[in-house]
Parts: sequence; C-alpha cells; structure tokens
Amino acid sequence: MPVSRPVSEGSRLRAGVATVAGGPAAYLSVGSGGVPVLLLHGFAGDRLTWQFNLSALSSRRRAIAVDLPGHGGSTPDVGSGQVADFAPWLVEFLDGLELPQVHVVGHSMGGYVARELAGLAPDRVASLTLLSSAGLGTPFDLGFLRRAIAPADVAEGRACAERLFAGPSPLIPRFGEVLYAQGADPVRRAGLGRIIELSFAAHADGGGPPVDWSAYPMPVQVLWGREDRIIPLPPPDRLPPSAPFRVFDNAGHLPHIEAASPVTAAIRAFLDGCDGCEGGRASSSHSVEPTRP
Repeated sequence: MPVSRPVSEGSRLRAGVATVAGGPAAYLSVGSGGVPVLLLHGFAGDRLTWQFNLSALSSRRRAIAVDLPGHGGSTPDVGSGQVADFAPWLVEFLDGLELPQVHVVGHSMGGYVARELAGLAPDRVASLTLLSSAGLGTPFDLGFLRRAIAPADVAEGRACAERLFAGPSPLIPRFGEVLYAQGADPVRRAGLGRIIELSFAAHADGGGPPVDWSAYPMPVQVLWGREDRIIPLPPPDRLPPSAPFRVFDNAGHLPHIEAASPVTAAIRAFLDGCDGCEGGRASSSHSVEPTRP
C-alpha cells in the first residue's frame, strides 16, 4: 500500500526510470557494491513502501526498489493482469540496469512476483525473502483488495488502511487519503482491478496446490507479521522445508514498516549469510521465531 512521504534525502539516493517493454519502470536506488537487493512492493503499493528499509539494506550492497506495472511511476499497463507476467518484465528491468544477479525481497503481491521471477530465471536470483507473501495457496481477504482500490471516501480509505496495521499508527490517516486519491484515477483503478480478478479472485479461499519448493535452488526465508489480517500466517505445509521462518509480534500486514528495525536486520543478516552461497537452502531449522519490535 502507498506511503505518503519519500525516503530520507541521503546523498546516495537516486531516482531513476528505465525503459521496459516500451514503457517506464520507475525505481529508487541507493548504495553500491555487493550483490544488489531488489525490493518488490505489495498490491496497490509502490517503491516508497521500502522507505524505512532502504538505507540500512544499502550498507553493504546496492538496494533498488522498483514500481511494478500498474503501480507508482511505472507503466500503467498491467498486460493480461496475471502476476506471473511481471516476472519477464523484471528480467528486462534487470537487463536494463545491467544486473546479472540480485537478492530479491518481495512483500505480499511482491512476494508472489519474486517467486515467479525466481522460477523463471533462477540464475538471476541469489536469494529469496518472502514477506507476508501472496501466492502460497493460503486464504486471503479478497473483499479488502476490492475495497482498497476504490474507497467511496477518505473515511473508507482510512478503514482499509487500519486493516493493514496491527494497531494504531500515525501513518493510517495519510494511507487512507492516498488510497482514496489513488481510487479516483480510473486508469490506475482499472489496472488494479484487472490484477485482482485475473490473479487473485479464484484463489481467495486458499486450497490451491502447494508450491513445489524443489524448483527454487536459491536460499529462501519467510517473514510475517503475527497480526496480519490480510494474509494470515501460513500453515507449515505451505512453507519451504527447513527455511528460516520468522514471525514478528505487534505487526500486521506491513511488518517492514511496523517493525522496520528487526525486519530489516533479519533481511540484512540473511543476505549477508547468502553472499557467496553456491545455492541451496539457508541453514536453519524450520521453526517459528517470534520477534518483538
């Protein structure tokens, strides 16, 4: 979901626009060196949702947050509306930035896209971090998605924003205003609606086939907010075997915002541990590790 203010204006922060499939791909980039990390936002969000994480993640590597099609400053064209089609779009984006390999962190829908990218081009993905991820075959709140793209007024936008958080937050009023303003754009609303109906609607009740995690040779970790009301905690049989699975207390569907410091620390530690890996799962027991921000 959209965040109202930009990343802090550090001298290293760069905003850019690449050309992908004939249209713009807007992104933020900070830092240099190392294996870069690519950050993928959730449904109806944009690159600014990573504003609380970008600086810390760039301490040892370049960090890049891109707007997916139909979101932010990137092309409004969502194509077929199938989330899987965003994966080849991202391959072209990586080619344009001359990035042969990246760590990928995806939140919500961005986690779904991240997994599709890793399946399409596993040699381009050094590791995969799924944050409150869609696409694992678990139930989610379809009604919320439909309300969030077209709130009737600011009050309904705020009500949608409240569901994203575990509790009161000073960000909720502004989130509500942005959701309402975004819903007033007919092109944006149509694109988001297409994604809902073509990628999500048929699977809202869960029960889909489990992910074949053997198709993902790179290290994978899963992070979640314990109070997530949009995509509740997944059962163990939907998770990658033996992968790190961390649950953050006092966080809802936006743990990278609500628990920014511990979530960012978990991502950094995982990426640092994966650097130089030849592939395979990160070393960890498959257990829930509760974390309090």
